[in-house]
Amino acid sequence: MTEFMGLTRNLISDKWRMMNWIIIVDLIFLVVIDVLRIFTGGWDGQIIPSYFFATFVFSMSMANFVGFILLARNNERVFTSNNYRLIPTSDTKLYFSNILTTFAAFIYLQILEVVTGTILYFISGQSDFDLTSGQPTGSMGIVLLVLLLLVLTIILVWSGITAVHFVINWISGFLPFARQKFVNFILYLVVAVIGIMIFNFTTGKVFSGIYSSSQGITTLGQFTNVIWISIGITAIWIAIFTALNIYLLKRWTETIR
Repeated sequence: MTEFMGLTRNLISDKWRMMNWIIIVDLIFLVVIDVLRIFTGGWDGQIIPSYFFATFVFSMSMANFVGFILLARNNERVFTSNNYRLIPTSDTKLYFSNILTTFAAFIYLQILEVVTGTILYFISGQSDFDLTSGQPTGSMGIVLLVLLLLVLTIILVWSGITAVHFVINWISGFLPFARQKFVNFILYLVVAVIGIMIFNFTTGKVFSGIYSSSQGITTLGQFTNVIWISIGITAIWIAIFTALNIYLLKRWTETIR
């Protein structure tokens, strides 16, 4: 456990710094955009605060996208880095520690954005909402299920990206000229497309088998069942990708940096 926690601390520190830089760059972007807006359009006590918050909402979406891509890239680089692969720990611990810290860093980015967004929301003067006018408590269960599905989907995408990367490494060991960039690019496209087709086919078969005689989703209960089925399918695919990734990491993945 101590070994696992020490590896986790080392992995999370780099990823958290990356997320901090994303927020810093995002805030610099906001300041530059809004300063330009003030100089070109003048100051308006009502328009500028709302414009400032609206700009943040857009930049937050871009920051999430950039953060997701950078974390996916960092996630892959760890598996081929001498600094981590030569640590006296098992590949299984390295894999789970890496994916755990990647997800923790992404959640950390969301927390930073929520805190920043909340501050800007109140500064913009748009704080006239009623906390007691929310949805009925019965819908909170569905919200939590959707959030769980979103979390699993994020992990699934990262696991799938890793699986594609490892499969390409495995195939490259048998094909001539596979290390050339163009050939590698074609392999990535072929493996990714085949993987998506298999995922869509199997997932579609499950839903069509369950709802073959149904007239569609017409009730809240049916929608909840769809969410639960989606969670189950996503969890199964994560388990499949995890087993495949750990096997390929142990047998076929070599360090390149």
